[in-house]
Amino acid sequence: MFLFEEIFKETIWGGDRILQMKELAAESHDVGESWEISALDGDLTRVLEGEDKGKSLNELSEKYGATLLGRHVYDRYGTRFPLLVKFIDAHHDLSIQVHPNDRLAMARHGCNGKTEMWYVMESGPLGKLLVGFDKDITPDEYESAVARGEIASKMRSHSVKSGDVFFLPSGRIHAICSGVLLAEIQQSSDITYRIFDYNRKDINGNPRELHTDLAKDALDYQSQADYQTHYTAQPNQAVELVACPYFTTELISIDHDLNLETGKNDSFSILLCVEGEVEVTQTDGINPGWTVLTQGHTILVAASASSVCLKPAIASKLLRVWVP
Repeated sequence: MFLFEEIFKETIWGGDRILQMKELAAESHDVGESWEISALDGDLTRVLEGEDKGKSLNELSEKYGATLLGRHVYDRYGTRFPLLVKFIDAHHDLSIQVHPNDRLAMARHGCNGKTEMWYVMESGPLGKLLVGFDKDITPDEYESAVARGEIASKMRSHSVKSGDVFFLPSGRIHAICSGVLLAEIQQSSDITYRIFDYNRKDINGNPRELHTDLAKDALDYQSQADYQTHYTAQPNQAVELVACPYFTTELISIDHDLNLETGKNDSFSILLCVEGEVEVTQTDGINPGWTVLTQGHTILVAASASSVCLKPAIASKLLRVWVP
């Protein structure tokens, strides 16, 4: 298993809960994101300890190949690690935005698009998410709403609590609002089209860049009856939250020791602790060992590991992510 040194992103909308979770001194109160596992150029997470200490995620993938990634993952992506995992703390509202699909992103930017999901870890009493259009609209109606500063009124507002899940395929308009702390799993891409940003200025006092024209071709203008992902947690077993071509995410609610079979999927596994404290032990495969995961911490388990043993100190929750 591999621990990585996270990358903290200071933002104009961030807070201090991420550093509190990680029990780090709050040198900044504007940390909006913690990139836990990333292979994006310029934002490469690096191994924190052990024989491969200091190696980037890309270097790790190149060294171990299919043994780390899984044979079918390697055949599909080569040594390009396909996912990006973050924690996001919204002290203020994030911009209203959308992400392009693979086809559009490749044509415009030469990279993948961005499909993602959210797992809400904490939410204030007024915490909400804006996800999807409330009613079908046309591209012309979209442009008119943006011009009038009324695009938020066209979106579905969701009051949220801990444990709520939302799947965001590329093309779905969305925004995280103040008070919400969540885990985000996504394709390895950082292409975002900012549609509306409440007329805020950047740190240099300039209006933040908008991409309303680019977004017009990326948006899905159709509304959905229900945007939230519904599930029933089961004690001490994995429950599927999201399954899409890019990733599968499971929730593991655990209050006693559990042997989790990770090798059967021929894919690496990412484990994120979203609540509690769990000791994780790996006895075979690449880089066996043990570590303790507390809320806000993440590990990568190689595809070659047949299983990991989970021992919770208290009732805890983990997300497990793998590539189908």
